[in-house]
Amino acid sequence: MEDGEVSGTNHTHAETGYDPAYEWPGNTEIPQSTTVLNESLSSTFKPWFLLRLLVQTSSVLPRVQRLAVLDEHKEVQFGRDVAPAGSGTPRVRLKEMAVSKLHATMFWDAGRREWAVVDMGSKHGSFLRPGGYSGPTVNVGEDLGARLSPSRVASFPRALKHEDTLTIGSTTFVVHIHSDRMSCEGCASSGSGDNIIPLFPASKGVKRTREEVGPIPSEGRDAKKALTMLKRTLLSRHDTARSSASGQPSSYVDRSAKRRALFPSSPLDTPGAPRPKNDSPSAASSGSTQIPEAAAPPQPLPVSNIGRQLLMKQGWQPGTALGSGENASGLVEPLEVSATSNRSGLGMPEKAPTPSSGDWRESGKHKRWADMIDKK
Repeated sequence: MEDGEVSGTNHTHAETGYDPAYEWPGNTEIPQSTTVLNESLSSTFKPWFLLRLLVQTSSVLPRVQRLAVLDEHKEVQFGRDVAPAGSGTPRVRLKEMAVSKLHATMFWDAGRREWAVVDMGSKHGSFLRPGGYSGPTVNVGEDLGARLSPSRVASFPRALKHEDTLTIGSTTFVVHIHSDRMSCEGCASSGSGDNIIPLFPASKGVKRTREEVGPIPSEGRDAKKALTMLKRTLLSRHDTARSSASGQPSSYVDRSAKRRALFPSSPLDTPGAPRPKNDSPSAASSGSTQIPEAAAPPQPLPVSNIGRQLLMKQGWQPGTALGSGENASGLVEPLEVSATSNRSGLGMPEKAPTPSSGDWRESGKHKRWADMIDKK
């Protein structure tokens, strides 16, 4: 065979050194023990990296709770409110006004095989600082890191690395991510589990369930009969409370007499009506009724009065009416206003005093009789 010539394809197995016995037969059955082993591994193996959050600083979380364990979850939420009832997504609750109801979310990105964080459009924002930062741990100013998104705008997913710090409100978390799913000394939980932050709301055991109260059989249940029994139960409780209260002796209390004793000088509300005489302690203690003071007679304006000085500059003289010539027909003396008593208005005639025997009931009778006469 010369150089460059291509050899033919008809070769024997002896020439090429190929033997069909070397081929894999295929469709071999897997032993039962191997299948069981694979099923057990698939139930315990988690495809995501181990994630734990270590609390660095916080003013809302208890001092004992310093670790959030997320080994069995590939998503966690952060917010001010409790997770909705029946929700299977864990939530770290931070009860402060700087945290929104649903503030941020951490999740495992299966496509990129990394943990990421998203701000859900919070008002005060979420701050991420890369790992390896050696500055102070006080959450002030630029030490918080970069803000994920503007106020009330959801952010894009940001990848999380080991020892990154995430600040939400006044709480700063240190992110611990381990690809081998083995916790380090810094993120290891205590034996009792007291330092673990609860991810789900604790169920309240104080409420009595329907089984404890006594279930009502659905078959043959009469709603009308049940309502009647409920009314009887509530009425019996009310009767028991009334009987216990009626066992104590009760006496009538004249609150009007107490009020008159506390406020003896309170005026009447009826204009023009004379103050009736009563036999209350206040009337006995006062002894005499108050007589309104008479108004002082009008006095001429003094020389120092500014109004008088202005009128005199315009030609007015004391003792003359306002105006000049024929127009000077005004009053020289001002109108006199007579003082009224018993809150009566202007122009109300004075009534003759009615005889009274000292009793306010008799005084009322005489007053009503006088009113009837006036109307006739």
